[in-house]
Amino acid sequence: MAARFSSHSLPMGARWSGNRSWALAAPLGHLAIWVGCYAAAVVAMGGLLLHGIMPVWASLIAMSTAIGTYLIDRVRPLAGQVDPSDAVAHPQRARLLMSNPTGIRILAVVFLAAAMSLSLVFVPMASLVVAGAPIGVLLYGHRRRGMRLKDRLFIKNAIVALSMVAMLVLLVGPGDQPVLLMLAGLSILLHVFADAMLCDIDDVQADAQFGTRTIPNVLGIRVTWAIAMAMNLGSAALLLIAGAMELLPLHTAVILGLLPMMATMILYSWSPPRIKDLVDLKLPLAVALSWLLLLA
Repeated sequence: MAARFSSHSLPMGARWSGNRSWALAAPLGHLAIWVGCYAAAVVAMGGLLLHGIMPVWASLIAMSTAIGTYLIDRVRPLAGQVDPSDAVAHPQRARLLMSNPTGIRILAVVFLAAAMSLSLVFVPMASLVVAGAPIGVLLYGHRRRGMRLKDRLFIKNAIVALSMVAMLVLLVGPGDQPVLLMLAGLSILLHVFADAMLCDIDDVQADAQFGTRTIPNVLGIRVTWAIAMAMNLGSAALLLIAGAMELLPLHTAVILGLLPMMATMILYSWSPPRIKDLVDLKLPLAVALSWLLLLA
């Protein structure tokens, strides 16, 4: 593929992604800190939409669970199970994680143990999420007859989106408005699905080389961005519909509907050479800003 991004790429994004500050922050991405922030933002957004509150403990549980699960997915229980495409797509991350895989596995267990401890104290139902997430990710990456679930077009992104929505419902509770749950859940599902597609852009060549069919390497990067933008628009529209139906305050619907979509539009216009970490960070920043605006 000729270029990771098309002609709309801007020098500003390239300069920023290569500066010293981001170079220092990149290892945090390799250690799944930004992935954890993303999971926390999904749960926080769910709490704000369904209950009008910031679910602090639930968000911390989601963050710890996501970090531990992500690290297990990267280093796997046994060295022979590590996905070879990771080293091709993200050589710096692979070098960091595989320089001490035993230590990374211990770190993953520490995060999962912390999540389980918080669950048992604050959100007992969350223990199902903490126990199920690492098992699920091992099954998700298990190769059977040469094919894994994560190699199948659309399915890998759908699994990520559905698991995130299921996690937020278990962590914050479904609330007492089934229509709001349906609209908010579908809104978040669309946004997470779109972000999961965008994260595959960085891996487009490695995924194609190792037989993983993703939307970017099958339909192209331009189409991937177009689908992601449409899903962001649909996500915002669902929340605006909920606001118009008076299922939640209209200003909440507008803020939480538009800010995440605007963050995606900014990332598209900026277009640094690699975007995965920025995709993981844009929703947490949008949800944090939304929360501050809702407090004002």
